[in-house]
Amino acid sequence: MPFMTRKILKILCLMVVFSLIPVAGAMPVNEWSREVYFRNVTILAPAVAETGNGYVGVLTHINATMQNGSGNVYVVTSPLTQVDMQGSAHLAVDVASQLVARDGIDASRYDFSFVVNADSPVVGGPSAGAVMTTAAIALLEGWNISDDVIMTGMINPDGSIGPVGGILEKGEAAAQAGAKFFLIPKGQGIVYQTMTETKKIGGFTQIVQKRVPVNVSDYLGSKYGITVVEAEDINDALYYFTGHTFPEEKSSQPITTEDYESIMGPLSMQLIDEANDSYLRAEATFRNASLPTGFWYDNPKAKVEGSLSNALDALKNSRLAYSNYYYYFSISKSFQSLINSRFVTYICNYYNEGDDYYDTVYQNVSEMVDNALGKAGDAEINGMITLQCVGTAQMRALDARQSLNSSIQYWNSFLKWHDTDSLFSSFYQMAYAAERSGTVDWWLSLSNQFNETGSVNQSWIKEAASKYYDYASQINAYASILISESGASETFINAAQNLLSKAGDEMDRYPAASLFNSLESTANANIAIEAIDGVDAEKVGRASEMASYSIQETRDEGTEPVLAVSYYEFGRSMENQSSGDAMTYYKYSYMISNLLRLGVGYGGTPSSSYVGLPTSGGTGNGGVNIITAVGLFAVGAVLGGATTMVYESRKRKEEEIYGGENASTGNSTDETEMPFECPVCGKTFSSERGLNTHMGKVHK
Repeated sequence: MPFMTRKILKILCLMVVFSLIPVAGAMPVNEWSREVYFRNVTILAPAVAETGNGYVGVLTHINATMQNGSGNVYVVTSPLTQVDMQGSAHLAVDVASQLVARDGIDASRYDFSFVVNADSPVVGGPSAGAVMTTAAIALLEGWNISDDVIMTGMINPDGSIGPVGGILEKGEAAAQAGAKFFLIPKGQGIVYQTMTETKKIGGFTQIVQKRVPVNVSDYLGSKYGITVVEAEDINDALYYFTGHTFPEEKSSQPITTEDYESIMGPLSMQLIDEANDSYLRAEATFRNASLPTGFWYDNPKAKVEGSLSNALDALKNSRLAYSNYYYYFSISKSFQSLINSRFVTYICNYYNEGDDYYDTVYQNVSEMVDNALGKAGDAEINGMITLQCVGTAQMRALDARQSLNSSIQYWNSFLKWHDTDSLFSSFYQMAYAAERSGTVDWWLSLSNQFNETGSVNQSWIKEAASKYYDYASQINAYASILISESGASETFINAAQNLLSKAGDEMDRYPAASLFNSLESTANANIAIEAIDGVDAEKVGRASEMASYSIQETRDEGTEPVLAVSYYEFGRSMENQSSGDAMTYYKYSYMISNLLRLGVGYGGTPSSSYVGLPTSGGTGNGGVNIITAVGLFAVGAVLGGATTMVYESRKRKEEEIYGGENASTGNSTDETEMPFECPVCGKTFSSERGLNTHMGKVHK
């Protein structure tokens, strides 16, 4: 048999053999059936389309659907729009989730899809954010939406409505569609148009272009009879679209309670004493050290003396903060003083002992960091108090490790270049790592000072860490797009992305730290968006009010938000120094409180109320047109077929929510789960925990 023939036969035999072996890693097609509870609404949003004759206003149809699920958000656009529409939809659902949580609705148990259709390609932009937020809230609450209202405006993470372009073009599209109200972002009542004038001077023709202010309300009102309303936040939009509002409630209670002060006060004074002792030791070491003076541009002794002065200034600020009851801010300043004092001690000893001293210090601090990581990683988390304290301890330990690694890098740079900056940085990072490690024991012991609430296990923490990491990733991506398009400062988004990177790295070994880093990353990304047009006192005040109210709600549910209170206090102390930083701390405080409240389950009473739809100058009746379909259908994916069954809408919102829960687990029931009623006053609650909290506070 020729060689080629034998080779061909061998190949054929191998092909037959391999054809009999199952394909490795083949993915089976799964089938299942479940009940799906859904609501649907279509709402109009104006946009701007580019034509051969310039920009014109067009209307897009946004079909929003909610069904039981796990918090996913899907967007389908036709024609395709820019990617910021995706981010805008995610943010819209997030803002809606925060508001409806006041009514005891957990939006994370539902999936949302937005199908956006336009007659022509529209210019990209997040201007439909406020509209999508309104639709999401209406779906979650089961509210009707008026078709007399059309709105434009991006949604900010704090619920305020941000500026957009193309106001006049969008207003004309809204008016031509028959809308009675056109809602625009607050502050955009005056826009500018470019007008072209032609002048003849002698035998020459001169063309002049100039910017002319246009009053949007006067222009659209006189031309089309439409009422233009400047909407400040989503509450304004809800009033015009649904007749419902969420009251802008403010906490009447002080942020720091007697219990908080009785615990944090002594701890603050303890750290002041430690910082004072450390400063006195550093001062004595400095006086006895032989430090080189170098040159006017590089004077080691002067730099060390400056650090010693910084330690004293921080200590003074710590005492001042303590006397004004800013205990957490006092603790932070004591920490800064301790770092500077330790650095002074380290660097003075180095000049006395030489290069070998670094190895000695590194060995000691390395053991401190390893010990801190071990304690923080092994600490048990049983509830919301230990979640806050252990999570913070883990972040401190990981922060210490990062500083220790930075110290090594600076030291190696110093050995190569023999520059003072690298030398000082290496020992400063070492001092930071040492003091940061020491705060781990402080935070772990703090958890014993407060009464534990809620029940938390490792599985819940990992699930929450993953969920908040995913959202932080989405809001970071969205913020990055907006920052890039606007050319705004990248300070906050850079901080957000650094925290997000940490959260991803810590997910498996330190999920509690990952969770809080994701929250802080989200806070910074939120501020990056809101600061595009600047940070002012009004925005800071709004963030402060949101945080204080959330803190009080969390306390009402029975949990002491010690970490949220600490960051709120820190934000308050930063208002006169940095509005942006203060706003970030308030936002972080707010997010921590929301996490704690949702973690133990809502037990309060509904916050929203119906106040009625507005009328336009006495004409019309609000034009309520219900485009909401509420149903329940069973879906079975059997050999590519589907069977659907639609039921009538539930009689009560509570029944709708419970129906959604049953559908999501596949356990349907015809019985409606009744709310928990107080046997003393008859007040009802949506959870047993809420009833127990009420009994303990009101009827104890």
